[in-house]
This record gives sequence, C-alpha cells and structure tokens, in this order.
Amino acid sequence: MKNTQFGDDELLIKLRDNDHSALTAIYNKYWKNLYQSSYRILQDHDKCEDAIQEVFVNLWEIRSKLFIKISLKSYLYASVRYEILRQLRRKTITEDIVNFMDTLSTDSNQELLEYKELDQQINQIIDALPSRCQEVFKLSRLEHLSHKEIAEKLAISTKTVEYHISNALLFLRSNLGKTLSVELFMVLLLHP
Repeated sequence: MKNTQFGDDELLIKLRDNDHSALTAIYNKYWKNLYQSSYRILQDHDKCEDAIQEVFVNLWEIRSKLFIKISLKSYLYASVRYEILRQLRRKTITEDIVNFMDTLSTDSNQELLEYKELDQQINQIIDALPSRCQEVFKLSRLEHLSHKEIAEKLAISTKTVEYHISNALLFLRSNLGKTLSVELFMVLLLHP
C-alpha cells in the first residue's frame, strides 16, 4: 500500500481492521516530521527513535479501540510530545521540562499550526463543560488559582473544587483520546 493512495481517514479505518500496511503507511508518512520535532527537544537520536517507536507500537496495540476526534497528524504530534514528557518525567529533570515547554513556543510554523489545532480542540471541549465545572477549571488552569483561592472566590468547598477539576480532566481525556495524558493537557493549557 502506498500512503499516497489513501487519506488519513482511510488509513485509520484500515488500521482498525488490522491492516498492518496501514500502520506502515502512517509511519512512512509522518515519521520524518515527528523525528524532527522530537529531536529539537531531546537532541538525542536514540531517544527520538524510542519515543516515535513507542507511539507507533501503542497505535497498533489500541487500533481496534482507536477513535481520534482531532486530525491524525495532531494526534501523532501530541502522542510524541506526551511520550517525550513521559521520558523527561521518568528522569525527573525539571530543567528539561522547562526547556520542553520553551521549545513548544519555538516550533516550526507547521508544528505551531498543529499545536493551535489541538489547542482549539481543547478549548472547544472546555467550552462544552457544564458552566460551574468550566468556571472552576478555568480559574485553576488559566488563572492559576489554588483550590483554596477558587473555593473562597466562588463560595464553595475545596472538595467541590477538586470534584469539578477532576470531572473536567476526565471529560478532556475522554474527548481527546486515551493516549493523551493529563500532564499533556496541562502543558497545552498552561502554554500561552
């Protein structure tokens, strides 16, 4: 199968139907850009290859349950960034995480478009939250208020604040896909 024969939607359908050549076509179509993006962050050939390989192994493992509400390209970029973040977190090197977030703002135009598309999708999902849940979540993640400050501002208990934030994160996770983690949501939501 040549990746030029099929669009991303057709490739995803074939992937769900256990067509290994669809995975190969997706890999061939996106690996170079994913590698370049991850190399800017990691500056390590082996780590980049490991991150991309992990994403594609996971893509194959979850193929039958895979439902992507954003573009395949955005999904893959987000998955690679999550994998990089997971690698950095595993090493517990906070400087690398700060550098990672700085790198997000200096990505190429294409990557910025992918980031903006994902960010737009996240904002649409946040806007779909119930009004009180949305208000609490925005105060927490966009205005960076503590649970206590939110509770005082809205005259509710801190447990209620925690409940709303937890529900918002679950809603985000279920609407963006299982591969994306809460940590990735926070990186995307905290990034201007």
